[in-house]
Amino acid sequence: MTDSNDNNIAQLPLNEGVRLLAHNEDGLVALDKPVGAMSHPNTAEENHRALLTVDYDLESECYHWTDSDGHARKVWLINRLDSPTSGVILLGLNAEISQLIKGEFASHRVTKTYYALVRGTPEKPAGAWSDKLSKDVHCGKRVIKKARFVSAKARYQMVKSPTGGFPVTLLKLFPLTGRTHQLRVQCKQHKLPIVGDRSYGNFSFNREVAEHTAVKRMLLHSAETIVRYSYRGKVREFRAESELPEDFQEVIRYRPGLNHGKVPSPVLARRRFKL
Repeated sequence: MTDSNDNNIAQLPLNEGVRLLAHNEDGLVALDKPVGAMSHPNTAEENHRALLTVDYDLESECYHWTDSDGHARKVWLINRLDSPTSGVILLGLNAEISQLIKGEFASHRVTKTYYALVRGTPEKPAGAWSDKLSKDVHCGKRVIKKARFVSAKARYQMVKSPTGGFPVTLLKLFPLTGRTHQLRVQCKQHKLPIVGDRSYGNFSFNREVAEHTAVKRMLLHSAETIVRYSYRGKVREFRAESELPEDFQEVIRYRPGLNHGKVPSPVLARRRFKL
């Protein structure tokens, strides 16, 4: 790691709740995005909700600011997570590495692992999904809803399904394509809606879970990202992991009567656990 990169990492204006997970000498950075944080703000008024506390250029897809020494600084956003999704997200400290890794994402060569707590249980403990998702088409200022379809592929694996509590299953999901809201839509299409999903979930069940556990977030988490790439004559592997938030376990271990009236404290809600 170069001194320059060390300094750049130390000076990143991370927003509240955002943690550094990993970084390397090429300028790749992995952050742990908390639930509710935006991958980037759409306006300056939303900076307080984004990964970094500074302005964002939508066209060049980078955060930018002037540091304490008066130097112009930029950090590029490489991939995105929905606001309700927590976990690993990547940034680049320079345009070159950022474009290279964006190309790896576009070519589906990045290994991504998610956890999702879903309502129901899949018919098989492991398998693959291949679906067609509708997509809006923009024609100038007009938006044609669901004008075309794109393929979406993912693998899944059951981790645990408790008995005596909520009818939920913890799944590991491995997206093989990168479509907007892909995992959320695919879980819904396979009758396994993600707990807490306000767009594609089971709304009455979400209310029930929130009432008994005080967990109101969408239970989808980006747990691991692995990128293998070649840069300046060297072959690299960059890996970042984020532990599963305690909110998942809070819902999994709920049992009627035992948890009645229990409201997790703010401290407990921030704790994490390993499977």
